[in-house]
Amino acid sequence: MTKIKTFIHGVYPRSEILAQTTRDVERKRLSKEKLWQQLKNDFNRLYKLQKNYNLDYFEDGKLNWQDIFRPIIESTKGLEVGPLTRWFDNNCFYRQPVINAKLRLDEKKIAKFFPKPRTGKWKVTLLSPYAFAMLTKDTNSSFAEKLDKLTKLTAELIKYLDERGANIIQLNEPCIPYYKATKKEIDVFAKSIEILKKTTKNSKLAVYFYFGDSSLAVKTLNRDNLVDIVGVDFFKTDLSSLPKKLKFDFIAGVLDGRNSLVENEEALKKFIKEIIKYLKPEVLYISNSSELDLLPEPVARKKVELLLKVKNYFSKHD
Repeated sequence: MTKIKTFIHGVYPRSEILAQTTRDVERKRLSKEKLWQQLKNDFNRLYKLQKNYNLDYFEDGKLNWQDIFRPIIESTKGLEVGPLTRWFDNNCFYRQPVINAKLRLDEKKIAKFFPKPRTGKWKVTLLSPYAFAMLTKDTNSSFAEKLDKLTKLTAELIKYLDERGANIIQLNEPCIPYYKATKKEIDVFAKSIEILKKTTKNSKLAVYFYFGDSSLAVKTLNRDNLVDIVGVDFFKTDLSSLPKKLKFDFIAGVLDGRNSLVENEEALKKFIKEIIKYLKPEVLYISNSSELDLLPEPVARKKVELLLKVKNYFSKHD
């Protein structure tokens, strides 16, 4: 019998008041203390939302991250901020990381970007080292060398999070599906993941693919002890293209992070039944397909509410 669990992953949209406070601080209309107070309010609000909707794991929504790389850059010797770059085919941007020396993580600096919830199970989402390498500039290294550097850096961060008590560490991988990676390229990705899996002692390690068809990646990773959990964006990957016998638990990305239309509850339940019947995972995690920060916060909240409704339905129909 498949057990249904729920969580969100990645960047959550900031509230209007936090966005305005951030702009006011940047323009020196307000003090940084006001920003930290508003961040604290938004963190508390997001944790309360996840608790009220009975999510099984809590994330911080990366509300104090300027972009998907900035905290890592600021906390790592050997990385610097590069040019403004578009995040795939989305209307959002990041500063490209640039490697200029040997990489070394500063745990004291990184700590503020990973607040641990006071209660509940703690989950953290990171970008995979493969995607990190694909999107980072390093003029002095080959891709293999760059991937090796960033795998070691990610291993340091995972070890730090594992020791602090993270229950699940999810590595998001958009580049493999988006750029239609070959089997050989996916094997390179898998070797990096294998190194990271050895770093974890208590945390479960998850890999999530999105922004493209992920069937080849799932088939390649479908072997013993490589990873604990794998997931896909079901708006880009067809269920029937996935292997039926999985070696891991599964994340179903079924809440569209790039469309403000809230999913139909009955259609969602029906599709989840199809996933359970086809994949038969021991645990099925229901979640968003991609970062929710492209949506207005009230819309994201309604999508998170659907997780509760779906979970309650399946708990009554076990």
